[in-house]
Amino acid sequence: MRYLAEHLLYQGNREIFLGIEAAAGRLHRKMGNLTPGGLVLSEYNRRYFGKMLANPVRVLQRFSYLLFLALRKWRKPLGDLVLVDYGGGCGMLSFLAAEAGVGRVIYNDIYEVSCRDAARLCGALGVGVKEYVCGDIDTLIDYLNQHSLSVDAFVSNDVIEHVYDIRRYLGKMAVLPNRTIHVVHASGANGKNPLLAWRFRKRHLSYEYKDRSLTRGWKQMDTLRGYLHARMEIIAKYKPSLGPEEVERLARITRGLRRDDIERSVDEYLQNGTITYRPDHPTNTCDPYTGSWAEHLMDTAFLENTLRDQGFSVTTLSGYWHHMKPFHIRVIGKVLNFLIRVLRKRALCVSPYYVICAEYNG
Repeated sequence: MRYLAEHLLYQGNREIFLGIEAAAGRLHRKMGNLTPGGLVLSEYNRRYFGKMLANPVRVLQRFSYLLFLALRKWRKPLGDLVLVDYGGGCGMLSFLAAEAGVGRVIYNDIYEVSCRDAARLCGALGVGVKEYVCGDIDTLIDYLNQHSLSVDAFVSNDVIEHVYDIRRYLGKMAVLPNRTIHVVHASGANGKNPLLAWRFRKRHLSYEYKDRSLTRGWKQMDTLRGYLHARMEIIAKYKPSLGPEEVERLARITRGLRRDDIERSVDEYLQNGTITYRPDHPTNTCDPYTGSWAEHLMDTAFLENTLRDQGFSVTTLSGYWHHMKPFHIRVIGKVLNFLIRVLRKRALCVSPYYVICAEYNG
């Protein structure tokens, strides 16, 4: 089984290509030796990791590709590199990096439950990830500064579509301590793919208007309330003097805002009779308590320009269709992958995800 497409061998460091390919094979075998029922994990990550075990090849192919993109241009030994896995979830990208020989791998996630579970999985798999940082980008930067660490590679997978203030977050990339850094952000919220965009818009509407029931594996920091209803509750509690119609109108206008910004908007309304903020997308919405977006559909040009403003050179790539079990789907995926390879960024309309690759030479 191949984890990296052969043509990538000619797009970077051969040693890194072969190292990641071999590491993915070893990690695959270690995953196969696990007994899921014997793992002491939260319900959330038991469900999340269970999905990975259902198709480990697909997971490892995607993480191998992202890791290759982050490391392919480095000429110094892997053992001298420092890599950050931002929003690492179960930790599979961290585990793969460590298995490939990256000298220092720093796992990070904002969800404390995931940080704890990733450390447990690391022990069960027998890989060498020793540093776990629980918190947001500011917490991570504080940790790096406290330990006098310079970051060579920064990788995130399916994270940027949930970050509340994406402009501020991308601005932090240039603050990460190092003179040279390679950044890779991958996101499945690919609005250029019309089928995916349609699915995500439907999901936005569901999260906005429908309350959800508590199910096994629910991420405890997420609200179960429909986001519109949650904003109405926030506004009514913050300013009880507002009438029901005003509360609902303000709640609709503040779609896409977190609690602190909602309250500031209400203050502006009470002072000026209107608010300046308006949603810039017909369906994008976020959890008003945490600010976590529901698959934020963003223009890749905006992401590129924001990073360029920070001094990065930026390229957007179309992600590939990785291993699918049904044979006919796998054949279709091979055809689409050929188009993606030839058309590159122009193939986003048929790609399952996009990848923002950025390099900073401070």
